[in-house]
Amino acid sequence: MPTLDRITIYPVKSLDGLEVAECGVLTSGGLENDRRWRLVDMDGRVLNAKRSPVFHAIRAEYELDERLVTLWVDPAAVKAASLPAADLDRLRGMAGSPGGQRSGGHAVRDSFHLVPGQGGPCEWLSEVFGIGVLLQERADGGFPDDRDASGPTLVSTATLAEVARWFGFDLAESRRRFRVNLEIGGCDAFWEDTLASPARPELQPSFLDLPPDLPIDPYADLPPPEPREFSVGDAGFIATNVCRRCVVPTRDSRTGMVTEHFRDAFEARRSRGMRADVDAAAWGTLYRLGVNTSPRLCGSPLSVGDRIASG
Repeated sequence: MPTLDRITIYPVKSLDGLEVAECGVLTSGGLENDRRWRLVDMDGRVLNAKRSPVFHAIRAEYELDERLVTLWVDPAAVKAASLPAADLDRLRGMAGSPGGQRSGGHAVRDSFHLVPGQGGPCEWLSEVFGIGVLLQERADGGFPDDRDASGPTLVSTATLAEVARWFGFDLAESRRRFRVNLEIGGCDAFWEDTLASPARPELQPSFLDLPPDLPIDPYADLPPPEPREFSVGDAGFIATNVCRRCVVPTRDSRTGMVTEHFRDAFEARRSRGMRADVDAAAWGTLYRLGVNTSPRLCGSPLSVGDRIASG
């Protein structure tokens, strides 16, 4: 039986995640402290890894009980020299050994309170990005990518391992590239596709005797199959869709270096490995991985080891 094997939240949108053993589910359906904070520029435009690959160079650790984040620039990103030259020139002065100092006496690695506005880590982050930034906070629901499906994202461990095999990186790198909240064990690769895109019922024998002028696909004018409801422990969710992916997974999570032809290779592999019990007709693109969810029954926290039951 599938079980919840790993929970990861991403307190500051586009920065490193935090693995937890238990997590509350908010009334919005989102996980407590997941994407609770985000960065915007001084014009209010969202700043994220889709827009700026500099995010890949920032390492973050959290003490959420104290609402603290510790930040530093990853020397590996500077060494890889895969970021734009202007960014690299700026980051070279900020990268170094933990506890070291850079010009001006500021710490290479420093801790900040997560407070909205221009305080907290914003001066440090403004130096990293080369522009002024503000920190925004939304405690009840955070800032999900899919506002119509505000629940946690879900994927199987086997899926992440299979994608890692395709591209020759390890499971940890696969996790960091796809940034999914709930990781499910005890099931096959791409099992989660069956939650959001179950196959249409098989043709009944009676269709074989229908007049020949009917559509070749008797189901062509029917709505797609309904996504399935499922539960994680005592919490209930609806699998709304298989998640469309952006540019972020095409880059090394630690350096920002682009994996050449990532999307083309991903879609080709997806096509060859599509499960027979999945209907992908409405996907539009095969550059999809993991499942977005919306809440059905909230209130109960999620814990590693919870059983997954689907309708």
